[in-house]
Amino acid sequence: MSAIALLCEIIAQGGKVSTATYGQHPEFKTLLRGGYVRESGVVRAVECLECDETHDAEIIFDAGRYGYACPEIGFVPVDRAEITAWQSDLSAIVTGIADAFACKRRRSAPVQGETWRIGKVASHGGDVSIYLHPALNGEREALDLMAALSREVRTPFRLILTSSGRLPIPDTKVVPLVDVVKLNLDLVGFAVLADPCDVVGAPRDRTGGAPNRYRDIVTPLIQSRTEEGTALEGRNEEAKAIQAILKARDSGANLPSLSSIKVYVTKSRAGQ
Repeated sequence: MSAIALLCEIIAQGGKVSTATYGQHPEFKTLLRGGYVRESGVVRAVECLECDETHDAEIIFDAGRYGYACPEIGFVPVDRAEITAWQSDLSAIVTGIADAFACKRRRSAPVQGETWRIGKVASHGGDVSIYLHPALNGEREALDLMAALSREVRTPFRLILTSSGRLPIPDTKVVPLVDVVKLNLDLVGFAVLADPCDVVGAPRDRTGGAPNRYRDIVTPLIQSRTEEGTALEGRNEEAKAIQAILKARDSGANLPSLSSIKVYVTKSRAGQ
């Protein structure tokens, strides 16, 4: 399972997941490094394997120890590391996707309920509004999404990304998240697989976006730091370091934003 597929599976759970289920997966470290999952206490219950009859047991904290009560054995202590719970950080995920697409008009909080506006990208046919809705498997989820969209200013094109399910929404393109972005073990940040304009069938904006104006300035710096071995492992940290270098060179110049630099770092590490 790829890192992005693992992330989608965790998002689709809609709540806490356990270390026992996901923590040992090789790509789980990628999600942690990017900040796309966060610790969320401990799980509510575990499966008791200590007695003859397997059963679910609620986790309790007693006398400074975590554990559960087994009818046959009594209190069974459990190492906290084994019952740590994790949850997807949708705010970080939305920000990461917005960085990858170099979106404008972003929103750092849900539009309504579980619907997030990632941002907008331009095309000759008008803006493409991009949203994230965790799952679209049933009618209730579809109705919740449409209620949230009714609060938004309508643009010529709308794209909904989801981790699970793809119920049709009127005048809207619904696409699985795994079809448009990816995550790599050696890459902190999302890499683009499909251009949103292509996905919704919108004509591309041939004038180019803000990040392209700085390609000749930023890309050589990224490459030289990579070749010299001075590049930082984290994408966010590397982007901040590059921004500091550019400001030191010419503090009065019209420099790229941090989000634009992150896009260049992401593309460079993806070999684009």
